[in-house]
Amino acid sequence: MSLKSTKGGRGHVAPYETTHARIPVGIKPYVTFVANSYKQSIEDGTDSMFILTLDATVESITMNKAVNENNIRQLALEVVKLKKQKKSTKVALDNLLTAILGEDYDP
Repeated sequence: MSLKSTKGGRGHVAPYETTHARIPVGIKPYVTFVANSYKQSIEDGTDSMFILTLDATVESITMNKAVNENNIRQLALEVVKLKKQKKSTKVALDNLLTAILGEDYDP
């Protein structure tokens, strides 16, 4: 991808507002990809479509997180139920692991 906006130095101003941020190394390739894609969309004149797509992607990720948090809450409620059953620890843990792992767990 050859971007006009990659030119740096004095007198070369990006056609969009810029800032800097410290990002975790593990996600740097993804952040770089999104940044370069945005720069390309500015040059192509498709930046509004890019933003809509990015918003939809972020919403999807957020919904997945909410689902995962809900699953954790359900599992915590299952632990509370098991605690109240007053069964032996082994049986309670087997029930918990079955609830978490489903068919993948073989007691």
